Amino acid sequence: MSWRSRVQINTVALSLATLLGIFALGFAGFAVYLALLVHYPPNIAAVITAGGYALAAILVILIAKFAVYRTKIASPAIPKDKTPNVDDIENILQAVITPAVSKMIHQHPGKSVMATLLAGLFVGYNEETRNAAKNVFKRFFDEK
Repeated sequence: MSWRSRVQINTVALSLATLLGIFALGFAGFAVYLALLVHYPPNIAAVITAGGYALAAILVILIAKFAVYRTKIASPAIPKDKTPNVDDIENILQAVITPAVSKMIHQHPGKSVMATLLAGLFVGYNEETRNAAKNVFKRFFDEK
């Protein structure tokens, strides 16, 4: 099989997959709209559904920008003979977390973004978790 016929087959397959994906998103949006109609008037349900699509589009664009825009900026090294300043949060994070987290982020960038988003959502949504996180940070930064 020549490369032209492979490109043509791949192009047709990608076009069909894109079209089916658009149909799936349309039906999913319609299902969300119908589910919201039980609780809200039609105009409010439509606005909520459209807002969900807009937020999903913004999230996809942000993830794509982070995935494409990868610069290799070397983090400044902390001298081993000098202890980091406890008041400087950047030095603490570089000294404590950077090597392991940096390696994991470079190996799994998509999973890292999703884990960060989910953790932020969970901590921001749940007041008990938010208070526990505040207490951990207070204890960590109060220790000298």
